[in-house]
Amino acid sequence: MSEALPDEIISEILSPVLKISEEMFSNIEHHDISPFASPAVSSSATLVVCKAWLRVATPLLYHVVVIRSKAQARALERTLRDSPDLGRFIKRLRLEGGFGPAMEHVLDAAPNLTDIFLSLQIHAPDSTAGLLHGLPRINPTRMILWDDHTVILRNKHLKDLMQVLETFVMKWNKLTTLKFSFQHLFAYSHQTFLKTLCTCPTLRKVTFPLLSSIDVPFLKQVARLPALEVIETEAPNYRAELLSVIASNPRLLSLVRWREESWFPATPIEDDEPMILRPTNPSSQPLASSPQAVVDRIWSRSLEFAMLTDSETEDCSTRLPFLLVSKTFHRLALPYLYRYLAFPDEGRLHRLAERLTANPDLGMHIREIEISGYTFARNAGFSPAVDLTQIFRHTPRLIGRDEHWTDHFPELFWPALEALGEAAGGTLQELTGFKFNAADGNSSNSPAVFVRFTALRSLTWECGSRPILTIPFFFDKEIMPANGLPALESLRVESSIWLWDMQKIEYVFQLFLLAILTHRDSLPNLRQVDLNLEHYRDPSFLLKHGNKIEELKVKQTSFRGYSVLTLCPQLRVLACEVEPQDDYVKDFGIDDLPAGFQHTALATLILTKESLKVKDEKDWKHFFDTLDLAYFPALREIRVLAIAQWPTTEHAISKSPWVKLAERLLQNGVHLTDNSGYQWHPRLKASRARR
Repeated sequence: MSEALPDEIISEILSPVLKISEEMFSNIEHHDISPFASPAVSSSATLVVCKAWLRVATPLLYHVVVIRSKAQARALERTLRDSPDLGRFIKRLRLEGGFGPAMEHVLDAAPNLTDIFLSLQIHAPDSTAGLLHGLPRINPTRMILWDDHTVILRNKHLKDLMQVLETFVMKWNKLTTLKFSFQHLFAYSHQTFLKTLCTCPTLRKVTFPLLSSIDVPFLKQVARLPALEVIETEAPNYRAELLSVIASNPRLLSLVRWREESWFPATPIEDDEPMILRPTNPSSQPLASSPQAVVDRIWSRSLEFAMLTDSETEDCSTRLPFLLVSKTFHRLALPYLYRYLAFPDEGRLHRLAERLTANPDLGMHIREIEISGYTFARNAGFSPAVDLTQIFRHTPRLIGRDEHWTDHFPELFWPALEALGEAAGGTLQELTGFKFNAADGNSSNSPAVFVRFTALRSLTWECGSRPILTIPFFFDKEIMPANGLPALESLRVESSIWLWDMQKIEYVFQLFLLAILTHRDSLPNLRQVDLNLEHYRDPSFLLKHGNKIEELKVKQTSFRGYSVLTLCPQLRVLACEVEPQDDYVKDFGIDDLPAGFQHTALATLILTKESLKVKDEKDWKHFFDTLDLAYFPALREIRVLAIAQWPTTEHAISKSPWVKLAERLLQNGVHLTDNSGYQWHPRLKASRARR
């Protein structure tokens, strides 16, 4: 089909994929992360679709060339030697390093080059020999120089490059624009180099990211250039101070342009168009001839769309105005006003409790509530127990309980939990963000309350400030029946309190687990478990439910001689965190695995080790050297949270032990990912240097 399209149409189709924008090419705002550092599918793949695409896409592909490694430079050199005609398509060249002798032929083969981007972050092993011989052979109209002012490099390769630029920038008779990334010129480490470049007689525009009044003496020298028309810079917060200093030099004052001025029009644009079109017949009434049921349904759907798009807003300020339009809107919009509620302060929580007590029907509209724990952290004397109990008694259709992440979860006492189960146990799907506490005095703390939560799918269980008081009811009173929590899929159990006796931490954990371990048929749908507890090594829970769990997060993987790998045969995702002083190999339970064992389901392994050492590469190396991938034939990803992010420059990549490990694992089909879940993508590698 593409053969029938003219080249101009194909070019318009392919341009968004192949062209690199001016903003990306000239970007100087990055420090150690280039805008081209993120791995992406090679744009050259479009060339192999068909002959028509190859013919049209080739000039677009070579219009802007970005080189970030020696391997890319050598590959481009070979391509230009084999097909010299491709060099005439190169108009812009961005070089983020020196890249050795290959750059000589690349520059020599690009006669139409107009824009060149050079990085001055040249490390000692990075040769600039090719640039030294190639730069004299070009004559660009714009040069962009990038340097990281936080990292000062001094080596022979960088010094030689600067000397060549100082010499030949005066001979580039087409050079009209210089753009620098250097901030605070007075503090730049290569002052002489900078001043020499700014004496080029053909310059018309010079761009600096940021200037201050201390830079004015240097700017006065630049302003003497006869052809200079613009000195562009960002507008600093102290622009008035800078203007007052340069006001005495009319020539300099006329040259300085603030970059922010281009973002706004010089004069406000008058918009005569009304935001809402006026009806042609003001007396007409929409849907006047339609049945009331149809009218209500149409307006209800419209109001739902308009009001619930702002459901994340902490207050109802954006939803309330809809109720004030008319009585019909008030009737139809009221359910959406109460559907999602957020309580950033205790006053609103108390007012809702009073409102529901006075008008219980309002609780029928509530589906999800969000309570900020920071509210109760700020007001330690306030307890939401009474208000929450009143609210839960009138919310029979509640399906979720959401919260902003915080360490200051409000405490939920047993009467409030019972009220919640009685009112919304059949609809509630998520219960998180509370610390559960025993009732006051001799009130009942029966675990049978969980029988009411027949729809609960996600539960986070965290003990409150008085967990020990709740322990006896699991022994002295009735236990939870077998049909408790039948829909539960995700369970998180943790204890945020500090107990000097570590055995009590395990005891507090059993506070909840002993109830659900009573029957073999409990928790039939359990799939995700997070045991966020220190020093808990009782295997009972995993012995009973391990064969159902698909995702597990634990503090250790060995439980008194049992490995979770044998306890959980269906496990697809395993996340494990150990303490700095622990042995990861031992805690991972490899020593407990039987001979010939294979876990055929595990696909993702997430590892965390909090280390007190600045460098713990040896510990990780020991772990991966010991880890036998033959145990895990289905393993496809290992995520190490110690990897903050992957290195992005050739120099950093060559020094990173994680890169070497990632490429070793990739040979076995296993991807190593950082703490954000990004996989390492191998870069193009240069062949051994020619003799």
